[in-house]
Amino acid sequence: MASLLENLNPSIAAIPAYHLLSILPHAATIIYTSGGKLGKWDNRNPRSEAMKTGLSKKLTAKQYATYERLEAAHANSMENMPIFIAAVVLGNMAGLHKVEGPDGLNWFTAAFLLVRAAYIIVYANNDTQAKSAPRSLLYFIGVGLCWRTLLKAAAKLV
Repeated sequence: MASLLENLNPSIAAIPAYHLLSILPHAATIIYTSGGKLGKWDNRNPRSEAMKTGLSKKLTAKQYATYERLEAAHANSMENMPIFIAAVVLGNMAGLHKVEGPDGLNWFTAAFLLVRAAYIIVYANNDTQAKSAPRSLLYFIGVGLCWRTLLKAAAKLV
């Protein structure tokens, strides 16, 4: 296994890592709303209004709000995937994978994954208006990291 990891471009390997990170809130939703009994999760049409209505009747208001936040964190993570992938691919094309430190792709991908993991945790536990500010800040930091990398790539790919 170590030799496999040694032969990977870490910035490109961060793409499937981010995809897995993005799926975690939805997986947590399934476990949370089914009480850990996966057979209770109705997977036929999990985005339907009927499913949401059923959950709103089954769960307490606080539990349902947690469900909504986890699903929103999942959706937001998926929505941010294209800009992350674009930054990684264009950064590699521009040779940023060979740059060490904060200007390199390894730093960017590690920072982005950490910021997005923190974003998901903050979002899942965001039960007051005051707690929403750190979530928004983390969102903008993540997007800013992507923009920064895209602009660095654009400067090199002239």
